[in-house]
Amino acid sequence: MKRTQIKTPFHCMVWIDHRVARIFAVTQRELTELATLHAPDDGRGHIHHHAGTPGSGHEPMSEEFLGKVAEALHDPAEILIAGPAQAKHILKAYLAKKVPALSRHIVATAALNESSDDELHDFARLFFHRIDRMGGSSPAQQLS
Repeated sequence: MKRTQIKTPFHCMVWIDHRVARIFAVTQRELTELATLHAPDDGRGHIHHHAGTPGSGHEPMSEEFLGKVAEALHDPAEILIAGPAQAKHILKAYLAKKVPALSRHIVATAALNESSDDELHDFARLFFHRIDRMGGSSPAQQLS
């Protein structure tokens, strides 16, 4: 995996959970990590449901964290949001509410557990290849 600063990638994948977001530019040949962002530590520790407690047991994700993720996206043409549990849906809803111009570029959310960089690249490359074949991208700007 390469780590360089790319201003506006065509295909972008965000892998997010309640603690970290990793943003990647995706091409046919490589996965380039653009940013890794960490949620603030509120000292709450484990935030998931415990048996016998009322409610869902999930603490809300930090708006500050979600805002930093949105800022780091740099307006790519197509965005795939992946991750375990609900974090991907929370980010999608945040973008729809706070950054609607950016949310229009979201092509999908996908369930994906924490994976190696090679596994992330394979997943994203195949995903965007399918989207491109269905006409999601202009032919001149498909995965290269």
